[in-house]
Amino acid sequence: MLLHTQSLPRQIRLEGAHNFRDLGGYPLSCGGSFISGQIYRSDHLGRLTGADRAKLSELGVATVVDLRRASEREENPDLLMGTGINEVWLPVEAEGADVINIRHEVEAGRVDAQAAREFLIEANRLFVTRFAEVYSKFLHLLLKPLSLPLVFHCSAGKDRAGYAAALTLLAAGASKHDVMTDYLATNRCNEKYRRALTAAIPEDDGAEAKRLALDVLMQVEERYLAAAFSEIDAGYRDASDYMSRALAFDADKQASLKALLTDAST
Repeated sequence: MLLHTQSLPRQIRLEGAHNFRDLGGYPLSCGGSFISGQIYRSDHLGRLTGADRAKLSELGVATVVDLRRASEREENPDLLMGTGINEVWLPVEAEGADVINIRHEVEAGRVDAQAAREFLIEANRLFVTRFAEVYSKFLHLLLKPLSLPLVFHCSAGKDRAGYAAALTLLAAGASKHDVMTDYLATNRCNEKYRRALTAAIPEDDGAEAKRLALDVLMQVEERYLAAAFSEIDAGYRDASDYMSRALAFDADKQASLKALLTDAST
């Protein structure tokens, strides 16, 4: 029986990651649902504890895909020691999605809330165009059964990972409504973390503006992913045509991915 989408996504509680969740459960156009326990999205894994690594082993994770820039990886390297998990680095080097560096600019008072929104809107447009090759490699990796179960992440698990999740769900046959539901769930999953970040900003004349800008930066808004969808609509018939022409992920590959990621029993 299909889960109501209001109960999705399934967040998995880790001590060192606040936005780790299973993509499974969403209804698909074929009549089944997106398979559970195979594809996970997350914020960075640089604060994992021993208990968290044990949880990844319990989940059977075979691959971690890191979508961050080199500087982000250096600042917070994934702590996967002793897990035997294969790490794949597919950098999406869109400056507007590098929330670590932008966060430093916000805390210094050099980026306000509106500028933060503009960074994130432009980043989503660039995911579609400038970083098509990276997302092509990502989708092709999902076709390899030995790569699964797989976790993909960026720094906050919301922008670069958000677009990767959207592509994965769309390729499997999820509706745009459910894709957006999954995308916006970040705001619920990281609420406690966001509050801690904004509370840590010291009191000064610009503190309130900094808190607002930081809260905007660490959230997602429908308009961000919609900017990516608009970019696709402007150049292609639909998402399937975009995947075929821009990502070299043709109809046969899309069908193979659907078969791999569909739970027909639900």
